[in-house]
Parts: sequence; structure tokens; C-alpha cells
Amino acid sequence: MTIRHTIEQVAELPPALAATLGIFVLALIVLVAWGLLRLPDHTRLSSPEARERARRRTESRRRQQKLRARRESLQRWPRRRWIRLPPAAPPTP
Repeated sequence: MTIRHTIEQVAELPPALAATLGIFVLALIVLVAWGLLRLPDHTRLSSPEARERARRRTESRRRQQKLRARRESLQRWPRRRWIRLPPAAPPTP
């Protein structure tokens, strides 16, 4: 049975039956969407201890990132600070 044949079969239905079928299909789509939205959030941590660990881990990651940025900036600092002097002139006899 092809899709064209199925469409023709639906088109041949009486109007009341076609409307009922359309409402049923729309209700089915709405129910599936509602069911998907009502699923529990799998990304939410369930226990308070796990949430606390995740919060501490995030804070630690932020602190480490700031320290790393500061360390890199301090390593670049002396290179900017020193001024290259021209080569010394040879001694005069």
C-alpha cells in the first residue's frame, strides 16, 4: 500500500469521520509532546550531596582557571618589562 493510496482512502472518508480522524491524530501529537515535556530532567542531580560536590567542583575549576591565567600573565610580564639595550660599543684603546 503506497502513501498515495492511503491519502486517497482518507480523502474518500465521510467528512465527519475525516474530522474525527484529524482530531485524533492532533490529540496524539499533543499527547506525545506533553509526555516528552513531562519526562524527568535527567541532568538534575538527585541528592543534595551530589549537588554540593558539583558546586564545589565548578568553583574549584573557576579558581584554577583564574590562577592559570594569572600565572601565564606573570610569565609574560618580565618579557614586556625588560627593554633591550643596543649592543655595547667596542672598547676604545
